[in-house]
Amino acid sequence: MSRALPFLVALLILAAWWLFSLTQPEILLPSPLQVLEAAWTGRARLAEALLYTALSSLGGLAIATAIGLGGAALFLRFEWLERALYPYALFLQTVPIIAIAPLLVVWLGYGISVAVTTAAIVCFFPILTSANAGLSSPSRSEIELMQLYGASWIQTLTKLRLPRALPTVLAGYRSAVGLSVIGAIVGEFVGATGDPVSLGYLVISSSRSADTATTFAAVLASAALAGALFAIVRTIEKRAIGAWHGHS
Repeated sequence: MSRALPFLVALLILAAWWLFSLTQPEILLPSPLQVLEAAWTGRARLAEALLYTALSSLGGLAIATAIGLGGAALFLRFEWLERALYPYALFLQTVPIIAIAPLLVVWLGYGISVAVTTAAIVCFFPILTSANAGLSSPSRSEIELMQLYGASWIQTLTKLRLPRALPTVLAGYRSAVGLSVIGAIVGEFVGATGDPVSLGYLVISSSRSADTATTFAAVLASAALAGALFAIVRTIEKRAIGAWHGHS
């Protein structure tokens, strides 16, 4: 029953959407069938856009992972570095990405580099903070036991801190993967040229031409992409953590 509940809620949402769409013109709110028809008619273009945005999201996520995990390890090793740089990492998170994106176009030019960079910026902080908290989670007695056995700092990091940090880091990734899709699409709003087509460009171009059904299809495709990435992280989490996973 618990597994069927999300599907029941989805059916109720679709039914409410369909009923409400009967009272509105298509240009304001297309029905689910009209959105499905638009997605099927433009399926080749939609698939190309989905692939392009997925690559941008994963590229940004990879960059954020390298900087976030590396930064967390450096913060752990050099406390003065954390005190010096952490406020600026927080500041980067608080700046609206839509305000940075036009500057990135000036600096990087049009293309996928803008979408990758905006994706990296928005998902960097959750990875950094979760890794920072996870790597610091072992108790003093555990650290002292590693030192008693003559373990080096690297050995303590790889054999104690990283395994203990894994649940926290993967929890951070649950947020980061969704944010990477949002960041990529924001970058595509200002940096995409339409060749190749992306979800962000498809949303902008179809809304400007009053093709609301295609706009809805692109938005739903982006939500499906974020959901798929989230499901992948959850699968990795269950397989990697095992009994630690619990019901989180």
